[in-house]
Formats: sequence, structure tokens, C-alpha cells
Amino acid sequence: MTNPIVVVTGASGGIGSATAACFLEAGWEVHGIDRKECPIAGVTNHVCDVTKEAELLAAAEAIGAIDALVPAAGINLRPSDNSATKLSLDAWDRTIAVNLTGVMLTVRAFRPRLRADGSIVLIASVAAISAIPRTDAYTASKGAIAALTRSWAVDFSADGIRVNCVAPGPTDTDMMSDIRESFASGSSSIELPQQRMATADEVARTIRFLASSEASYVSGAILPVDGGASAHMAGIPFPRRRAPR
Repeated sequence: MTNPIVVVTGASGGIGSATAACFLEAGWEVHGIDRKECPIAGVTNHVCDVTKEAELLAAAEAIGAIDALVPAAGINLRPSDNSATKLSLDAWDRTIAVNLTGVMLTVRAFRPRLRADGSIVLIASVAAISAIPRTDAYTASKGAIAALTRSWAVDFSADGIRVNCVAPGPTDTDMMSDIRESFASGSSSIELPQQRMATADEVARTIRFLASSEASYVSGAILPVDGGASAHMAGIPFPRRRAPR
């Protein structure tokens, strides 16, 4: 019996890298796609840009049949004000190109390679569920990913392919380095029910679950991995964590 095969984009860092490691840990054959190589031993690298369809098609041809696809490549250009009234059109176009068009191109390239009963796990964000001001391009791209999750779950169901997505809250990656530093110093203005950021591994394990046969009847789900942040009503204080007994 051969090991199941997964393709992970954005595999050179952040949630993508953690996801590649998580699947390797479970015995999957992992192919990483990014503009830089994934540093994790055991990952088969394919250097390409997710906004370049020809490069994705070449990678898909080289890899062949797969069991799961995780389009995790994404960016969050974060000037002090990323609102529609102040955001540059170049920043908007770049964000949509990577976070939305790049996902569509990835799915279009690899969808024919997915075996029956395969799985696609997309990466949305808590920004697709709850309002996060001044992140308009990022929010728009991730809201679209949530919508595509539902659409593709229905569209691809005839072949037994499941489509789900995770919606991470603030996660301890280089993309969120400024928030990580503010939490470490105690100066963060962001309040979270768990009173900490998620680790990339916590998000990756949720992705692996959704891709696995353990989630065989889960499709069209948008699963928050945010420590309860999206369940919280603004203005209501969180209970403070109790000291261990």
C-alpha cells in the first residue's frame, strides 16, 4: 500500500511549512510548492509561483495523481492603514492575485489530478467571519475563499471530492511578527479568549484532520481555528484564565 500524496502550496514558511511537516509526520508523501524551497527534509520541492498558471500546470504534470491539496500560499500586505480609501491599487491587485486568483489557479491545475474521494483544504481567515478593520484587500480575498469552499464542495461532490477550509485567527508566524512581539511584551491591543496566538502546528493539525478519512463526511465546512475569537461579542470582557489548582 502506497502512502497518500498531498500537495501544499506556500510550503516554504508559516502555516504552509507547518502543514507540510504535519503531513510528513503522519506518513504522507508531501510535495511543496512555493517560490522558495521548503526547508523540511522529506518534502519534494517544486519551485514555482502560484500566480503563474503554466508553472502550476508543469508541477501538476510532474507530480501526477494526488490524494489531497492544500493551497496555503498567501500574503497580507500590512501598512498602517489597509482600508479601501487609502490602499494602493497595486497592493490590492497583488493581494487578490496571490490569495484568491492563486488559489483558483492551483485548484484548476490539480483538480484533474485528485483521486476519487480526495480532499481540498483551503485557508481562509477569521477575517472572513468577523470584522477586522483596515485590512480590506486581505479580508476580501479570504471572504472569497470561504465562498469558494461552499461552491466547490457542491461542484466537486460528483467525484467524491470534499472541500473544506480553516479560518485561522492570529497565528504565530512571520506574517504576524508584529502581533507576536506585542503579545510577548504585554502591549497587544488584541484580546483573545485563549489569551495567546495559535501556533502554526495547531492550524496544520486541523488541516490534516480535514484532509484525512477521519473527516470523510465533512465537506463545505468553514472551521475557525481561532481559540474562540470569532465567537466573542465585541465589548464583552473575557474571563481571565484561572491559575492551575
